[in-house]
Amino acid sequence: MPHKTIQTFTEYTMDKLFVPLVIVSQIFAIAILVLLGIWTGVTLGGFAWDGSMKHFNFHPLLMVLGMVILNGDGILVFRLFPMFSKYTSKLIHLILQGIVVIMGGIALKAVFALVFAYQNANNWDNVHTVHSWVGFTTYLMFGLQWICGFLIFFFPKLSEDYRGAYMPLHRYFGVALFALAIVSAISGIQEEIMFHTQVPKGRKYNDRQLIGDIMGLVIVAFALIIGYLVTNKEYQRKEKSLENDDEKQPLAGTEMKQTSSGSIQAADP
Repeated sequence: MPHKTIQTFTEYTMDKLFVPLVIVSQIFAIAILVLLGIWTGVTLGGFAWDGSMKHFNFHPLLMVLGMVILNGDGILVFRLFPMFSKYTSKLIHLILQGIVVIMGGIALKAVFALVFAYQNANNWDNVHTVHSWVGFTTYLMFGLQWICGFLIFFFPKLSEDYRGAYMPLHRYFGVALFALAIVSAISGIQEEIMFHTQVPKGRKYNDRQLIGDIMGLVIVAFALIIGYLVTNKEYQRKEKSLENDDEKQPLAGTEMKQTSSGSIQAADP
């Protein structure tokens, strides 16, 4: 019977800050959701897929929900569920990040359909801000990261040597792209505020600015905690046994067989 590696949070790490930090990060995630819902659903006018400004509101909603919250929790999966097999954690990670890719695509569709039409009608250049450049580049790189991860770690799933060689890059770009997503979110919030803010003498601080600024601060706080949790080596998975580890399984459709010398090699089905 396959030997399963079972861990609890206590066995996983002796650092008593781990669980409180995870809880605080999720409190911040909930706060972002509430502020985001109020900002896009109330102060920005709500949602409608009809070519109006309400059409645009899907963009900040889906980008922050996906590229910030789900992305952050997606890279935290391997820290959160040490009691799961590594394959199960990888599958959850893959699904969450795949949802982020889909949400980002819908968000880009929303902004392209409306903003480009508005800018063209007013003879403006398209994609002319730092937010546009950084945000679009981040999404493209995120999609490429997901595709590479799927091909290398899932199907057709490269050999262990190639997976091991690619893993440092995958981890680095996962954290780097999360940081870029935060930069894109903050710059996007500021761009939206400035776009709709009049500049006459004596202008007042309004709800659109206040809620956007608070949400930006909470996003930064969420990102700082997630960044600490996923980069602290004390919180990495600590496997008790590698016996029958899912990471040791061969390419899809192959089996393991033992040679007379005792070594393990992949055999064709």
